[in-house]
Amino acid sequence: MSANTAKNHYFRLALFWAFLGSLGSLAVFPYALSLNPAVSQLPAPLPVVAIASALQTGIFLILFCWIGLRLGNSIGLDTPIARALVYRQPLAPISKSALNTALIVGCIGGIVLIGLSLAFQPWMPPMATPTTLEIDLWKRILASFYGGITEELLLRLFGMTLMAWLLWKIFERDKPQPSTLIFWLAIVAAAILFGVGHLPAAANVWALTPIVILRTITLNAVLGIPFGFLYWRWGLEYAMLSHFLADLVLHGIGGS
Repeated sequence: MSANTAKNHYFRLALFWAFLGSLGSLAVFPYALSLNPAVSQLPAPLPVVAIASALQTGIFLILFCWIGLRLGNSIGLDTPIARALVYRQPLAPISKSALNTALIVGCIGGIVLIGLSLAFQPWMPPMATPTTLEIDLWKRILASFYGGITEELLLRLFGMTLMAWLLWKIFERDKPQPSTLIFWLAIVAAAILFGVGHLPAAANVWALTPIVILRTITLNAVLGIPFGFLYWRWGLEYAMLSHFLADLVLHGIGGS
């Protein structure tokens, strides 16, 4: 495969994921608007704001996905199902073990998050905005697509892959592939980064007290570890499925 052919090979798949990621960004807009009503005061019509935000996300995702796919190819991280569909390649049999693990992690993980949220509740400060239970169910359900698709593209395909590749090049450049330790470090780092990345959203709901910071990072990082393992072991699609189900349980049953 020539260099140009290889680049195009990654680019087409990056476009596919960027398109889905931008749809995820569009899906979360009603939920985000409920959490931050100040957006409705912008001079532009809300549909224009929503579409512009989705397009901006899509543009960034083209680059991020291309980087993640190219670096992932050298260390064994991939999106095998989407790759087969986009390039019309034979699809390998779906692993029952991977599918069952993704389903179990997603469903049980969502329940665990609800339990953790309730455990933190007695120490939480008053909320500055309406609780998510007051946000329409359809908005909460739509938000799950953002978590399952867009966040996984940003945190796993790009973030975790980049960290694993950099750690490999810095500490194990003499090895043909990263060690298990390198992958676990990248998995944990991406999970923590995911938790930290939710602090601005938390600041729209509460004052950023130590307990709010701890709750935000804990609730958003705890499932990042099994999601990262699913990506490493079987492919990004399984992490996406698991993340989507966890968010579905959390938003649908827990109302968060």
